[in-house]
Amino acid sequence: MRFGKACAALSVGLWAAAAAGCGSVCPQIPQSEKETFLSVRPEEGGYTINAGDQLQIEVWQNNQLTRQVRVRPDGKITLPLVNDVVAAGDTVPQFQKRLTERLKTYLKDPVVSITVTNFSQKQIFIQGQVRTSSAFNYTGDMYLLQAITLAGGTTPFSEGCAVVVRRKGDQFVRYDIELEPVLMGRDLKENIQLQPGDVVTIH
Repeated sequence: MRFGKACAALSVGLWAAAAAGCGSVCPQIPQSEKETFLSVRPEEGGYTINAGDQLQIEVWQNNQLTRQVRVRPDGKITLPLVNDVVAAGDTVPQFQKRLTERLKTYLKDPVVSITVTNFSQKQIFIQGQVRTSSAFNYTGDMYLLQAITLAGGTTPFSEGCAVVVRRKGDQFVRYDIELEPVLMGRDLKENIQLQPGDVVTIH
């Protein structure tokens, strides 16, 4: 029995009850590519910092400057020593370089690390055998099943497989998930956390 015929019209909460016996056909993505997929950080996907984003800034051996900051509506952050610095519009590596250069005026060979810990206005995309193919706002801790729910669930033609495409620099890597074990609660680790810019295709 195809996954969609028994499960597609149901909400995620009801899918698990109907998923037994549903089949799934996923592409054979090499394990090495899947491992690369899981290792990608948002900043490697060309993520551009936006107003409202929360950043974790770490300056090696300097507790005064290591802190979490939120990008203000004017696109700037404020740090001791350097005061206001424009962050919005830069990728994480670009802003890391900019901040490092500013700190060189006050510190010898500063080592700066920046991570986006909360995203304000990015999107994920879901398409294929779902009720509503669309872009949805990324809300922070967003997982695969949440995205499928936002898209209204799968159609009757779904075969119970999700493929997520993620950008890593100038390349794209894939990850495939059989939906039945996830929905039945047998393999919740495959309910992967999504990142801004991810494209989810339901087969």
